[in-house]
Amino acid sequence: MQIVYGLNINEVNYLVMDVNEALMNGESVRMMSAYKQGIGADRVLFMDMVHGTVIAIYNADGHNVTPDMSDFQAAKAVASGTQCLEYHVTDYYLSTIAADKEIMKAAC
Repeated sequence: MQIVYGLNINEVNYLVMDVNEALMNGESVRMMSAYKQGIGADRVLFMDMVHGTVIAIYNADGHNVTPDMSDFQAAKAVASGTQCLEYHVTDYYLSTIAADKEIMKAAC
C-alpha cells in the first residue's frame, strides 16, 4: 500500500507521491493520471518525502516537464501536510501499471 497525495493548485490537479523508480516513466504516469482508469491528475510529482525534495514532474501525457511555481507550491503543501487528499493505492494496482515489474515486486 502506498499513500498518494492529491491536491488542486491554481486549477491544476496534482498527484504527489514518494519516489518510486518503477513508476517514474511516461506510460506508468499516463495510466495513473487517467481520470477514468487511474487516479486522475493533470500533473504527477515524485518527491523524496524524507527530505522534501522534488525528484521529477510529469504531465498527464507522461512527459517529464520543467517545474513552475505551482509545482513547488504543491510540493510545499504536501510537505507541510495542508489541504491534501490521501489516496491509499494498493500494491496490486501499482504492479499493473509499473513498467519494471521486478523493481515493483522488490518494493512490495
